[in-house]
Amino acid sequence: MDRPPVEKLPTRGSLIKGYLLLVYTAVAFAAVLILANAIISNHNVRWDLTPNQRYSLSDFDKRVLGGLSHPVKVMAFVRTEDPAYLELAELLFQAAAFTPQLQYEVVDVNKAPGLARQFGVSSYGEVVVESQGRRRDFDNARSELLIPAILQVSSNESKHIYLTVGHGERDLFSADRNSGFSQFRGLLEQNNYQIDNVSLFAGGVPDDARVLVSVGPEKDFLPEELAELAKYLARGGKYLVMLDPYGSPSLAKFLREYHLDFTDQVVVDPAYRLTQGEILTTRIPLHSENSPITRSMSADAVMSLVRGITLSGEPGAAGPDGLQLVSTEALLRSSHESWASGDPKALTTGITEYQSSRDTKGPITVGAEVALAPATNLHIPQQQMTRIVGFGSSAFASNQFIEMLGNRDLAVSAINSLAGDDVLIASRERLNRGETAGFFVTAGQSHLLRDLGAGLETIILFAIATLVFVRRRFFV
Repeated sequence: MDRPPVEKLPTRGSLIKGYLLLVYTAVAFAAVLILANAIISNHNVRWDLTPNQRYSLSDFDKRVLGGLSHPVKVMAFVRTEDPAYLELAELLFQAAAFTPQLQYEVVDVNKAPGLARQFGVSSYGEVVVESQGRRRDFDNARSELLIPAILQVSSNESKHIYLTVGHGERDLFSADRNSGFSQFRGLLEQNNYQIDNVSLFAGGVPDDARVLVSVGPEKDFLPEELAELAKYLARGGKYLVMLDPYGSPSLAKFLREYHLDFTDQVVVDPAYRLTQGEILTTRIPLHSENSPITRSMSADAVMSLVRGITLSGEPGAAGPDGLQLVSTEALLRSSHESWASGDPKALTTGITEYQSSRDTKGPITVGAEVALAPATNLHIPQQQMTRIVGFGSSAFASNQFIEMLGNRDLAVSAINSLAGDDVLIASRERLNRGETAGFFVTAGQSHLLRDLGAGLETIILFAIATLVFVRRRFFV
């Protein structure tokens, strides 16, 4: 009868070797963890998967923070259980990591009421931004207000934007949801611009004007007003004009002398109209890559009731008051399927068809810039030149449209460029929360999705039927 095998007990040497192996493994594992932690700490990698990169610094944020030359202190008085606190704290953390000029402190008001009183804070969610003796406060601890507040306290330069009045211009102080332009004004103020109205009839354009703006004038300018406007442009003025179809014929005629010709045609683009929308409100798909105004846009512009623009001169062409055309640039153009309609009923009915004898085939320029200089000194820096930026519609900057796609970038960047604030020209995509900027489908894209869906369904059903037939015919 066979005896069962006798198990050998581990020797003392093998036990010691096992313990040493265990210790070695534990030490090696701890070393790997320490090394990984050190690498992660020194090379912080983060992924923001939210729409519009909500928890990431935008290009605009980085430009403002990168331009700080003096320390900035931010005090955020919040309730730590407030959901808005997390977004603000994340932005403060990233901003402080981006530049050493920013220091911040998040204070729980419930735990430090004395410190809140010291800063004059009486409500939850208030943020105090200080630099060089200047202070800006804002409520509700909203992250989209932080970077503009930093910009305001870090700059000691006064920048004036003047709006022409008296010709039915749009009201930048109106908060009306559809016809108001208060959001556009708010964005300019966040960029540290002071907004004031000016009457050209009562003394012309002030000397401290960075940019003169006309938003949707309807009535004619008086000859005396156009003379004052010409004086301003002759001394190197910067002019932004948004001229709606058939608006202010005298101003349109005046601008023609500067080789910026606003036509009496309205742009129609059935291919790029929004889904279920009328043909006079469209996306503008073609942007210039030569201009910082359009190069910074995060998406297409959306324009409604827009007139065409023609650049009527070549560089070297003569302009008024001894000026000479230096350059022209078509900033925005409609699609190749569009046309400019001369049918005046199109504005009221929203219905028109292309007629070769009356209309102009696209692409149609709807945003353009001209630069002029004295004929005796054509090589002056661009900021000393006369510059005019024109758009064939004002609606894109209204409260109704400014949050759509790239409209915010377009409207503000046009002012930044004319004012010489090129450092501020950048995408502000993070500021859009996605309610109105997240998803736009043109009519053409909608039809493609519909046809693609129907076609794929047919192909899939046919493939399944084929597989079933082959299996039963040859394998059963």
